[in-house]
Amino acid sequence: MPAYKLAIVGAPEAIAGFSLLGAVVVPALSATQAVDQLMKLKRETQIDENGVERPVYAIVFITEDLASGISPDDEKRLAKGALPAIIPLPSHRGSTGYGMQRLKRIVERAVGSDILQ
Repeated sequence: MPAYKLAIVGAPEAIAGFSLLGAVVVPALSATQAVDQLMKLKRETQIDENGVERPVYAIVFITEDLASGISPDDEKRLAKGALPAIIPLPSHRGSTGYGMQRLKRIVERAVGSDILQ
């Protein structure tokens, strides 16, 4: 089983401390830069002990302030495939509510109604 990595994308001042937890810190100052960085992280692969090519990252966190600026088309491109899971986190400025709105949309598509009211 390969050892997956964890990364976080966001403004340098918001994500610097995550390196102390072992996360790969990827600075981005705009939603466009964030999408570019997320796509790079998504494309990174490694060969496991059985010779199977697998993603390097299991989870990539992104600050909500950048995630909320990602276009629906880019969001669909980033959602393709099981890994990495891209999870929005509040930034150093606090929560924008984007993460909860996104979770509600995902649950509504999965079960057919908004059960997270």
